[in-house]
Amino acid sequence: MTKNQRTRRVAILCCHCVRNAAYYWAGWRNNNISVSEDFWVGANGNFLDLAVLEWCKLFADQRGKHHWSKVVPDPDTFLLGLLNNIGVNEQEFEDQCKEIKTYRDKFVAHLDDEPKMQIPHLSMVIDSVIYLYSIVRKEFSSVLNDAPGNLRSFYRQRFAHARSHYANAT
Repeated sequence: MTKNQRTRRVAILCCHCVRNAAYYWAGWRNNNISVSEDFWVGANGNFLDLAVLEWCKLFADQRGKHHWSKVVPDPDTFLLGLLNNIGVNEQEFEDQCKEIKTYRDKFVAHLDDEPKMQIPHLSMVIDSVIYLYSIVRKEFSSVLNDAPGNLRSFYRQRFAHARSHYANAT
């Protein structure tokens, strides 16, 4: 796979991750799922699971072909910028990565014997992907000319889109 192909795939994963996170969050109001019909509950849970899976490809699987370190121009500078941008230190980031990977491994990829599911906080997921995308978009704009210009705006658009569908389902 060429650098341009890998970069394009990383950008696609970023878009898929934030889209699914937006669709997940759009289904919640006041800490309650807004539509309790089985279809909507299942779809909402699937949006969470897909956001986590896509994020793990980008951040948790260091040897994976789509890990951020394989596309950013300067991994050390990127990591410092990422941590600064999302407001955590390296240990806090690693702790959150572990929490997200545990959810993926114990409840999405497998159903282990854990007695209680800990749903990961998605704010760090969203912010880290948006940061990665901004760097990739800036460095490889010619490869991503048909991709969204701003991933935070894309997230907000997808959130509003999904919110309207949840509202129509009630």
